[in-house]
Order: sequence, then C-alpha cells, then structure tokens
Amino acid sequence: MKRFLTAAALTAAMACAVAGSAYAAGWVEENGSWRYETDAAGSAWLSNGWYWLDGDSNGVAECYYFNAEGYMLADTVTPDNYRVNADGAWIDDAGIIQTREPSGPLGYVRASETGSSSGSGQTGPLSQSAQAGPSAGAGGDNAGQGPMGSAGPMGQQSAESAGPLSASETQAEAEVVEEQPAPGRVIDPSRPMVALTYDDGPQTDAGNRILDTLAQYGAKATFFLVGDRCASRAAEVQRMVAEGHEVGNHTYQHQYLQKLSADQIRYQIDQGSAAIAAAGGGTPALVRLPGGNKNATVLANVNYPMIQWSIDTRDWDHRNAQKTIDEVLGKVRDGDIVLMHELYGATATATETIVPELIARGYQLVTVSEMAQAKGVALQAGQLYYNFR
Repeated sequence: MKRFLTAAALTAAMACAVAGSAYAAGWVEENGSWRYETDAAGSAWLSNGWYWLDGDSNGVAECYYFNAEGYMLADTVTPDNYRVNADGAWIDDAGIIQTREPSGPLGYVRASETGSSSGSGQTGPLSQSAQAGPSAGAGGDNAGQGPMGSAGPMGQQSAESAGPLSASETQAEAEVVEEQPAPGRVIDPSRPMVALTYDDGPQTDAGNRILDTLAQYGAKATFFLVGDRCASRAAEVQRMVAEGHEVGNHTYQHQYLQKLSADQIRYQIDQGSAAIAAAGGGTPALVRLPGGNKNATVLANVNYPMIQWSIDTRDWDHRNAQKTIDEVLGKVRDGDIVLMHELYGATATATETIVPELIARGYQLVTVSEMAQAKGVALQAGQLYYNFR
C-alpha cells in the first residue's frame, strides 16, 4: 500500500470535508508517525483498534490498527497478535496485504477474540462493528505537534504531553545495569545456567501460562516488554516483578530502531522505560532491540546494555511448540540466552516442557542480569551481549 500521499491526493482527502465524509481530514503525519484524523480541526482521530480504510485512494480498503493515542501501528505485531507491514496494513503469515472492496461507509472495526472477520470473506482479526462511523480519539492533547522528519508512515510515535525523558535521565537510569538475585535465591557460578527470555509482551493469556510454569519449578526468566502494551496489562507486569523475574525494555511501540533518527530512537527507549515503570515493572536495566536490528545510530543512542541471543527459536515464524522445544533442547549450552516470544500459546506450551527438562539436565534457569553477575560480567551501557560463556 502506498501511503506517501501526493499533494493532489491530500487535497482530495481534505475536500471530503465539504462532501460530508466521515473521514474529513485523512492521513496526517505527526511526530514522525501517522494518524487518521476525522475532522479538519485535528481534534478527533481513529484510535483504539482496527479500521478498514481506503488509505491510498485505489478503491480497495485495507485494515490498520491505531493505538489509544491515535497513532498507526506499523512493522510490528498488534496487541491482539496480528502482523502489520511497514505501511501499517494488516498482512497474513505470507506477507500478503488483506483487503476488501468497500461498500457503504467505512465503519469502525474492532478486533474479535475469535480471529474471524465478517463481511470480507477472509480469515483474520476483524469483525465489523455495528457502529456507523469512527469514534472520537483520545482528545486534542497531541494536536499541533510537529513531525520528526520521517520519510513516511513507518510508525506511530505518540506525542506525550509531558514530553520524552531527557538524555541525562536516560543515562542516569542506565548506570544501574545489574539486578540483584531475587531474595532467598542462591545461584551457583560453578553450575551451568541458561537465561530464558520472552519478547513482545505483556500478553495476558500466554504470559500467565509461562509464569505459571516458571513458578511451578522455581525458575526465573527475563521478559522484554513493549511499553504501550503495559498499561492495559499492568497486573501481569506486576506479577512478573513480584515473582522475581526481570523486566526489560523492548521499546515503546516495537519500532525497528535502525529505521529511526537519533531523537526517535531515544523517544522509543525513554518512553518504553517510563511506561513499564508506570505499570509497576520498575525501571528496566536492559534493552532488547526489536528484531535485534541495529546500526551506528542505534548503538550511539541506546544508553543501556543491549541483550541479543545465542539461541533463536523462531517461534514467531512457525508457532509450533515441538519445533521450539527441539531448538532449545537440541542446542542449549551453559551461558546461553534463549529468544522466545510471549505472544503465542505454542510458546507457552513449549515452556511447559523446556523448563523441567533443562532443570533435569542440571541447568539453573536465571535472569539475564543474574547470569551476567554469576559469570563475572559487568554489563555496560551501549554494548551488545549474545551469551555469557
């Protein structure tokens, strides 16, 4: 989908206001991201879910997810576990954009719990609401913010009224880079250990199943959380902390940082930490880069230790519990960092086998910071870590 609007297309979208269209203002770039305003005054916009939109005026509607602040999600997995491409359009597992021919007003669409769509004849995350048109957004608090120089609608950086944390505040947080072991835990440096890590949460269903398994066996893990998913799932975040797990920062909106400017990178990190802390997760000491993607700008502007991995289960790709189990148990070594994702029931099922089997093999299941400390590694801000051997 081409969302890089020409002047003519933008003029046509604005002209809809005269014709009384439900979507009067159309696409507007703001703070390096994109929203879809529903009135020319910029006081209301699409938010809180899925919408069918003919975003590029080609006569075919595509589906986009807008967060609570009204910013389009892009190049990520939505909170209800569906993928959107770099232009924000819903795609299936093969990367094919999901579309439908528009008929009548393009109404508000909410994500269904069953994963079925109505009226489109396609399988996917959508069900048509009975609502005749879009609901108003979160208000005008974000209106008037200028763009951050993005070349197009690659992501949805929200303009918080309080503004992002300062670089000095970020650096001050990053100086505390080691989390002490949970009270009463004894970690033996002479015995093998593994750090299981879960990205992209919090996700209540799979996440609580994973936490249940870890609790059953007295194991600890590290959860790298997406900031803008934390407020609605604060109870799960607080459970992670209460049960002695480590909470890390996976950015505010799961943006691929190598595509962003220095200011945008710092925004994603600062606001991710702030959102996690606000949900009761404490101030994260570690960052995991979305996709592990990096360049010189990323390395210069993420002032935290950056935790990569030595075993990639690719659970996000195959979503098959046995393949995840085989990948971990077939390759595991002392000091490994294992990458999994909290989004999938198959990963929760795999965890139910992986955890007791690793313990039976003599491994201690520890957090990333616990393993670094036990291995005598002082984690440094701005450095990448793949394992601790």
